[in-house]
Amino acid sequence: MAVRYGYVRVSTEEQNEERQIKAIMGYAPDMPIENIFVDKISGKTYDRPKYLAMKQLILNVKNAYSNSEKPPIIEVIVEELDRLGRTKQGILEELKWFADNHIIVRILEIPTTLSDVGDGNDWVMELASRILIEVYTTVAEQEMDKRVKRQAEGIAAAKAQGKYKGRKPISVEKNQFELVYTTWKSGNITARQAMQQ
Repeated sequence: MAVRYGYVRVSTEEQNEERQIKAIMGYAPDMPIENIFVDKISGKTYDRPKYLAMKQLILNVKNAYSNSEKPPIIEVIVEELDRLGRTKQGILEELKWFADNHIIVRILEIPTTLSDVGDGNDWVMELASRILIEVYTTVAEQEMDKRVKRQAEGIAAAKAQGKYKGRKPISVEKNQFELVYTTWKSGNITARQAMQQ
C-alpha cells in the first residue's frame, strides 16, 4: 500500500497551478485531491507554508505507523524537479531529507524515478535517477542564474537609455496600514495575509 502526496508550486499568485495538478492526477488518478499541496511562492525559499505542512503531515503518518510491522510506502509526486526549489544545493538537500525519511519522490519529468525494478536491481534505477537529478538540478540553477543576469542587463540598458526609473513606490494608506498591523500583532492574521492586505 502506498500513501501518495502531490506537491505543486508556482512562483506568483497570478500563475496557474492546474497544469501541474492535472499531470500529477494523470499519474496517480486514485490519489485524493486533498493530498495535493499547492504553494504560490518563489522556489528560492524553502520556507513555503504548504510544502512544510506536507512534510509535517508525512512525518505524522510515519510516526503513526512507527510500531507497525508493515508501514505504508510514502510517495511524493512532483511534475518537475524545479518545483522543489531553484538552487541545486537546496534541491539536493530536500531530496536527501526525503531519502533519509524513506520517502519515495516521483518526478514526472525524470522517468527513472517512476520505475520500480525490484529483484535487488533497484540500485540501477537509483544510480540513473541520481545522474539525471544532478543534470536537472544543474540546468535549473543555470536557468535561474540566466534569468537574473538577463533581468540585470535589461535594467542596465533601460537605465542607460533613461527609461528605467526603478520600482514604482507602493502607496500605503496610513490608517489602513495601522489597522492591518494591529490585527497582525494581535495574532488574528498571519504576516502573509497582512502583506497581502
